[in-house]
Amino acid sequence: MRLRSLLKKVSPFKRAPTLERAEAAYAAGRKADAAAMFRTLAEGRMTQAQLRLGQLYERGEGVLQNFVEAVRWFRRAAEQGSVSAMARLGEIYLTGLTPPDTATPAALKRIDKEPNEASLLKRLYPQGLSVAQDLEQAAYWNGCAADAGDATAQARLGYQYASGLGRTRDLKEAERWFSAAAQQEHPAGQLGLGMLFAGSYGGTADHAAAQRWLEPCAAGGNSTAQLCLAMLLLFGEGVEHDEKRAASLLTKAAKAGQPAAMFHLGELYRRGVGVAASTSEAETWLRRAAARGYLKACLSLVHLFRSGPDADLHTAALLCRQAADLGDGEAQYLLGQFYLAGEGVPHDATEAARWLTKAAEQNVTAAYERLGALHAEGRGLPQDFEAAADWFHRAAAQGDANALYHLGTLQLGGLGVPRDPSGARRWYRKAALQGSAAASLQLGILYASGQSVRRSYATAARWYSVAARQGAPAGLYNLAFLHLRGLGVPKDTAQGLQLLEQAADAGNAEAAWALYRQYSEGEHVAADPEEAVGWLVRAAELGSGAAACLLAQQVDRADRPVPPAQRVAELLEKCATRGHADAQSMIGLWLYEGGYIAQDRAKAMHWLTRAAQNGNAFAQAWYGDILIRGEGVPIDREAAAAWYERAALQGHAGAITALTALRIGAGAAQDELAQVFQLWLRAAEQGHAEAQFQVGDFCLRGVGTPASLDEARRWLQAAALQGHRPAMTLLAGVLLQQSSDPADHAQAAELLRRAAAQGDADAQYNLGVCLRRGLGIERDDAEAERVYSAAAEQGHRSAQLALGGLKAERAQSEEEWREVARCYRLAADSGHPSAMIALAQLYESGRGLASDRASALTLYRQAFESGHADAGLEVRRLEAQLREAQLREAQLQS
Repeated sequence: MRLRSLLKKVSPFKRAPTLERAEAAYAAGRKADAAAMFRTLAEGRMTQAQLRLGQLYERGEGVLQNFVEAVRWFRRAAEQGSVSAMARLGEIYLTGLTPPDTATPAALKRIDKEPNEASLLKRLYPQGLSVAQDLEQAAYWNGCAADAGDATAQARLGYQYASGLGRTRDLKEAERWFSAAAQQEHPAGQLGLGMLFAGSYGGTADHAAAQRWLEPCAAGGNSTAQLCLAMLLLFGEGVEHDEKRAASLLTKAAKAGQPAAMFHLGELYRRGVGVAASTSEAETWLRRAAARGYLKACLSLVHLFRSGPDADLHTAALLCRQAADLGDGEAQYLLGQFYLAGEGVPHDATEAARWLTKAAEQNVTAAYERLGALHAEGRGLPQDFEAAADWFHRAAAQGDANALYHLGTLQLGGLGVPRDPSGARRWYRKAALQGSAAASLQLGILYASGQSVRRSYATAARWYSVAARQGAPAGLYNLAFLHLRGLGVPKDTAQGLQLLEQAADAGNAEAAWALYRQYSEGEHVAADPEEAVGWLVRAAELGSGAAACLLAQQVDRADRPVPPAQRVAELLEKCATRGHADAQSMIGLWLYEGGYIAQDRAKAMHWLTRAAQNGNAFAQAWYGDILIRGEGVPIDREAAAAWYERAALQGHAGAITALTALRIGAGAAQDELAQVFQLWLRAAEQGHAEAQFQVGDFCLRGVGTPASLDEARRWLQAAALQGHRPAMTLLAGVLLQQSSDPADHAQAAELLRRAAAQGDADAQYNLGVCLRRGLGIERDDAEAERVYSAAAEQGHRSAQLALGGLKAERAQSEEEWREVARCYRLAADSGHPSAMIALAQLYESGRGLASDRASALTLYRQAFESGHADAGLEVRRLEAQLREAQLREAQLQS
């Protein structure tokens, strides 16, 4: 082969390279050949070739992709006057260039840390693979290109001046360069002017001018301009609002991939602005925005799932947690609120405080007020009024009216700050002037009550009126009573009732309850039972569990008028769903018993369990009973005791009684009995008569507490004064047995008389004993017989025996003895050993009964087996007599 032919095969091009031949090779797809020709020309200082070689290095076409090399060739071209190269350098330095996607993480790490300069990677990429951001260089090159008339560079330079990036912030210069680009109809210039006039970069806004520049840019399909123009059409000043067109523009921008547009479009669908309201469309667009990292969309989704008839609080809380974890302060604040309210998450004040603290660290001022409140209440955070005051001051400095109100409350009570009632009123006034209805209401209360200020009902009325105008129904409620009573305002019953009705219409359950009281008791208006029940129903509808429970009690009493039981059940369940423990207990009981509504034991257990968990003492005691009996649940005495104890701690006497029986039945140790005694004592101190009786009994017997006759008498006396019959009887016994003072005996007799008059069988019997013996009262056998008879008719066996004994003393006729025998038999059949002996003696003597020594022997044996010691002697005596009689009879027969 000749040398010429060989050179033709190995040479990349046949003739000397030219720009035209290089471009032709590039167009033909021979990019490596094109790059080689561009390099030869570039090294020969051809400006266009340097620009093109830089572009090939940037794109990795015909050469290994290398951003650093690209910048080197762009700079050489720019230095020779290439405007395109200047513009590209301005763009690159404005943002910087990260290593290309073709570079693996391992390679990048080796380039950064490779100590050997002679390594292959170091030789290929001596300056690395990335280009660092350099705002001053960006401004320099953008300025050069802009001066040469490059519209893109002019727009970028305008942006740098507007944002203060690489140049001192100068909105006039920004406007000049944006205008230069816009005059060339460059969309970036039009967009820049539109955003500048919209106020995006600060300065004075001119929304009409912004609209003029955004319109052509949006019409050209620029999605950012479409978004900005939509915002002007929705919220701009000096422009005609057009919600439908805004929705259309947002739809275009959203479909072009603008996350902010997706968010705002979702909001329009959520609120039904410019488009028909659609929960599904709102959720779709908001989820798309959230998936692209737009955190506000997460919060809107939270509000979407939190509201409406099909609210999904669990999903709302999950979305809120996602945004909070990503650091969104508003989401952190909202999540704290969720934990405080137990919405979609367990109620957890500590967790709430943690998230509110995170929000506060991001200067979410609403969190300041909440953290102050938590410190003041000692919820989720240690109670610390000084810390509370500090948070409230920080919130107040940001104009938070609630914080001003709380500062007033702290100063009024001297909590964490010196007590200063006049200073407190100043805080309240500041809060009220900023729209705090709570502060206005509190000022009204202070002036009405005269608390640390001269009482003035007229001033109170003015503040109540302000509170009402600020949206506090309680202001209407309090003002109503001033009109009803003529305090500070003319007495006007009609006006007072009207204000109460307005308060009820505004959702104030107390007002509806007050109207019920007015129409049921007739204090200021004629009583009207039907009207009263109507307002009681309204109070229950507004969430008053007490009203719903009162309606249930009226159903139980069959009062008239009263709503149908089914309607009352609906109201009970509504209040129960809102967490009212008494309503939960009542609806649970109705469902369990099935008297007024269909029986549903499973549902009953659900509500009664919730009521017990929410602190309802009746439900707690009831649940203890269920566990003892094993009705629908396994028998569990320990669990039952735990529920009884929870109810007992609230003073529920039935629960304390059951717990006492469980403890004593299980052979409770002294410390356990002491705990039971403390439960009774707590209830006794609250004035519960049964508890006072039990405490007296425990003190008398020394159970769970050292025996103390004085303490026993004190507590039994307290219960007796409330008409507690067993307490009267026991106290009477103590006075009779433990005292020789005639005055104490007289008091004992009086106590027994009072209890006997109320039908207490023990008291009747013991009063009979006093009458027979003349203890504290004149002896009177006839009256004794009367009270013995009353007790005997109630099955009191000692009274039956005593009555028999009294009748036996004067019995003469057979009929009278038969009456004696009847009394003894009643007592003997009830297991009274002495009555058995007395009846046996009648069998032996044949008085009132046919003589029957065998029956007498049977009764003596029963008395002996029942613990009567003397009966054993009678058994042996009668057995011996019967044996002798049998022996004599046998001898006679023989």
